[in-house]
Amino acid sequence: MYTIKDKVEELIAAIQESAEYQNFQAAGGRVKDVEGLEDKVREFCWKNYELQKSNAEDLYEKVEAFEEQYRGFRENPIVSEYLEYELRMCRLLQEINTRITSSVDLMI
Repeated sequence: MYTIKDKVEELIAAIQESAEYQNFQAAGGRVKDVEGLEDKVREFCWKNYELQKSNAEDLYEKVEAFEEQYRGFRENPIVSEYLEYELRMCRLLQEINTRITSSVDLMI
């Protein structure tokens, strides 16, 4: 069991040393440097998450309204860069998760 824990720690270290994570951290730092921007990014991300999890019948209209509401916000180069690196990190973590779960023979 300690071997697994050790490997998990190695994986965490590898993620933190990766270019994807380093870029994500740097972009997050630039967001924090602009007063109030971190809260706005957090709000955007939360609303986006809620929208993605929504089962509303008028989802198409809600997505369009959301995109229109935040179009100018996303054009901010600091925000755009942060969201791009956040997406790359999410995809990296999803790939890791998929590879691990697909190689373990569970009856689910």
